[in-house]
Order: sequence, then structure tokens, then C-alpha cells
Amino acid sequence: MQLVQRTLRRGFTLVELLVVMGIAAALVGLLVPALRGARDASRSAGCASNLRQLALANLAYANESAGSLAPGAARFDRNLDRWFGVRLSTREPFEPRGGPLSPLLGPEGAVRRCPSFRPGPREATDFEAGCGGYGYNNAYLGVEESGKDEAGVRAAAIGRPDETVMFTDSALAMPVPTLRLIEYSFAEPPLTRGTGAPLDASIHFRHAATANIAWADAHVALRELSFTRATLFGVTESQMRDLHLGWFGPATNRYFDLR
Repeated sequence: MQLVQRTLRRGFTLVELLVVMGIAAALVGLLVPALRGARDASRSAGCASNLRQLALANLAYANESAGSLAPGAARFDRNLDRWFGVRLSTREPFEPRGGPLSPLLGPEGAVRRCPSFRPGPREATDFEAGCGGYGYNNAYLGVEESGKDEAGVRAAAIGRPDETVMFTDSALAMPVPTLRLIEYSFAEPPLTRGTGAPLDASIHFRHAATANIAWADAHVALRELSFTRATLFGVTESQMRDLHLGWFGPATNRYFDLR
């Protein structure tokens, strides 16, 4: 009886307690990355859904507009219209309603924001806030084949819909007043259409170093960054890579062009 009482009073030793704490810490260390990965995967899936909605809205717009996709920036000389909204003055940011796709984006008419996009502090230069962190292939799809910008290209003119970018995760590197990301509504190809001059990257590989791409047939797929370059505004190539801005695929317009 005395032996039993002594055994009951013994409890945990310090060594045993430390072992238990070590095991618990190791389990937490394994669990946290898994939870973070699951959260990131969920956000990427939500983003993919948003992009698919945009692509389907654009195809629906074409069905109602004699086969032409939405213009990316109609009457760009006025600089008051974007595919996602409008503004009354060039001194104001765009209102994310009233754009050509707005009636097809639900009751509010606004683009759903990518759940993984965290732009820097708002400044007066953030003129395209409201595009949700998404960019349109305006160079090839947001203008007519002739280059006029009051309508988008005819959907039937896209030779490879399953390999032609329509929308992507996008952002722009803004170096002033401090280096940061801002919303930008165009997915720029590597080279200027026609002249071949290099452009600044705006595809944002924000989902664990991948970007969601909505293609012209409305399917969505993740792609990895393959290259980037310094910008005309003084952001270095290294900084662009740290910001996860660049392009996937070859250093050509292969995935943006109509053919």
C-alpha cells in the first residue's frame, strides 16, 4: 500500500516534461507550414475563380458585342476609361464600376480582389486602384486588329485561345516615394507590339512564386516566373525578382499574340 501511494505522488520529472515540450514544439513546427500552405492554396484557388469569372465575362461581352472583346482602355487619348471602371478626371483614380465588363460582374459591378494581393500604402500615383490586382492583355485583346482602341479584338481572330493570355495576376513596381507594389490593370507582354521595344513587367507571381493566368478560352492555370528585367523607372532586375514581377515562358510575345 505504501509503495502504491509513493507511485501516485511521483508525477512528471523535469526531463520528462522537457521531452513532452520538445515533441509538442516539433509538432507545431510541422503543423504551421502545412496550415500556411493550405491557406495559400485556398487563396490561389479563390484568385483563379476570380480570373475565370473575368474571362467568362469578357467572352459574354463578345457575344453581346458582335464578337468583339471588351476594350482595355477605350479612347486612351482621354485616359478616362478602363475595362474595369471609369473616372471623370485624369487627376482622379478610376472608379471600379462603369467599365465595359461591369454589368457582367454581378450586382456590384466591381472586380473581386485577389485575396493574396497586398499592395503598398496608397498614394496619389495609385490611379488604377480597383482592378482587383488583375491585368488584361490589352496590347492584343483590348484593341481591334487595326490597333484602334474603342473595341477589343474579335474573339474569332484569336488563333490559339488556349495559349493566349487574357487576364493575369498583375501589379506595377513603383519606386517613389519608396519602392512598393501598386495595382495595374494591364498584363504587359515582354515586347511592344510592332516595334519590339522592351516593356516593364507587370505579371505578379504572388502565389508561392507562381501566377494565375486566365487564357482566352477561359481556363485558368498557374505558371512560374522564368525571367524579368530592370524597368524604365529605375527598379533593378534584382528588385523586380524580389517583388515577384516578370514573365513566364520565352522572352517573346508568344503567349500574348493572336497567332
